Amino acid sequence: MALETANYINDLTITNPTASDPKSQGDDHIRMLKTVLKECFAGFTGAVIITAAETGTAAAHVLNPATALLAYTTGLMLLYRPVYAGTGALTVNVSGLGAKPVKTLLGAEPTAGDIVANQPLLLMYDGTNFVIIAGSETLLRTGNQTMTGNLTMVGNQIVTGDFSVSGKLSGPGMSAKGNVDGQIWAGAQDFTAATITAATKTTGTATNEVATCAFVVAQAFSPVLPGQTGNAGKVLTTDGANASWGTNAASVLYLYNNF
Repeated sequence: MALETANYINDLTITNPTASDPKSQGDDHIRMLKTVLKECFAGFTGAVIITAAETGTAAAHVLNPATALLAYTTGLMLLYRPVYAGTGALTVNVSGLGAKPVKTLLGAEPTAGDIVANQPLLLMYDGTNFVIIAGSETLLRTGNQTMTGNLTMVGNQIVTGDFSVSGKLSGPGMSAKGNVDGQIWAGAQDFTAATITAATKTTGTATNEVATCAFVVAQAFSPVLPGQTGNAGKVLTTDGANASWGTNAASVLYLYNNF
């Protein structure tokens, strides 16, 4: 049959070569397999992924794969389950080649809660450190978490339990039910010492949106009701159609009986 050609794993036909193919094509098949390997693992200069049972401590992981690793090379990945939960700074030593630091994606030391016992952990060697790519860190986060910069959330985000905010929280579309930019907060929220801001609507707006202080003042003392400035000690009086500040007891009584 015609000589098989392939560049990637999916191009290979597992039934080739057939028994009837000439032996002279054997070197062509070997070259083809080399091409597939080089194309599928382009850029790797050593082992691609290593797995083994982890031994060691919470701060120093040890891996001894059945086939010993020859050297650490950039791009090398480790996939394993740590025995102990992480407590902070961590190293990993494979095949006795020496302990290498483990870092987060941002280059920081792991903190308590980043490494979860018996949960899959994927690390990649960057030439200096093993970087946490996926696994324990993304499965469970405990303790205090710090976020810097802008945070954009698309879709509905559900927060249950206590949600404490210090400083300033702002966003358009805030409703009395706690809907900020389409995010729904469920549970008890503690906004002690926080300032929540929103756009001030025009006087007369009658929706279920949250009213700002500026809106309340403008609405309560709109042209229908005169302003407070310069009227300290006076009472609000009316003739039944218009309101004004004064001392007319009869008008005060009218307000009392009709409102």
